Amino acid sequence: MNEINSNNFSVLMSIHVNDNMEYLKIALDSVYFDQVLRPKQIVIVADGKLTQQQDEVINEFSKSVGNNIVQIYKLKKNMGLAFSLNHGLKRCKFDLVARMDSDDISLPHRFLEQIKFMKSNPTVDVCGTYVNEINPETNQFISTRKVPLSQEEIYTFAKKRNPINHPSVIFRKDKIVTLGGYPLFRKSQDFALWCLLLKNGLIFSNIGVVLLEMRSGDNLLKRRGVSYLKYEIKVIKFQRKINFISTRELIYSFTLRAFFRLSPVFIRKILYKLSRIV
Repeated sequence: MNEINSNNFSVLMSIHVNDNMEYLKIALDSVYFDQVLRPKQIVIVADGKLTQQQDEVINEFSKSVGNNIVQIYKLKKNMGLAFSLNHGLKRCKFDLVARMDSDDISLPHRFLEQIKFMKSNPTVDVCGTYVNEINPETNQFISTRKVPLSQEEIYTFAKKRNPINHPSVIFRKDKIVTLGGYPLFRKSQDFALWCLLLKNGLIFSNIGVVLLEMRSGDNLLKRRGVSYLKYEIKVIKFQRKINFISTRELIYSFTLRAFFRLSPVFIRKILYKLSRIV
């Protein structure tokens, strides 16, 4: 196999009892059977006790792919996404690790394109992509979630908003583990991690091509109202603590987030379409 297309990379997933079983099946198939370039390792972390049906899905997947490729780790109780990802990250055999959520769909050329990019750009530590948002019930296209592409654009963007579509990301594990991995926040742990990595000089890039489909829709915006604001405030405080943003930028971010989260859902829909604030 050409070195630039080498499948020496891991896929990291976390599964929770509330995850939709049908979406899980599709997500799992999309990171292996549907891929042009298949990973050599898939690390699945069960974040607490799963349903019998979920266990059957991941066990059948492991059997079909091979337990030499699929490793399943089960946490005794729910510890949260950040903890479970850090747990799995330490068990990834390869330095290149691709993230995947349990309800999204990796498109067939995702890993081929990202591995080629990372091999061709050895100074890049974190690489995301554009994603298409789709309706969870109908799978119909909603919109494309675009993100900044260059290091400079990503750094500036990250002071206000998340610059990476998390389930689309591939990164170099060793540098992230050295910096402590995902900060242990209940929500927005990926955003906090990107800020930490950027502050410590890691190099980011996004590929301006859609390589993943993400389930989204009105229900997501309804859930991400005022109750979500407290999690965002923690991240904003974290950004200030590590000197990623100034006090002035903290005030700006808080005002922006508070206005968005406290607005009625129909206003949030409009703002979301205009600015991709979440």
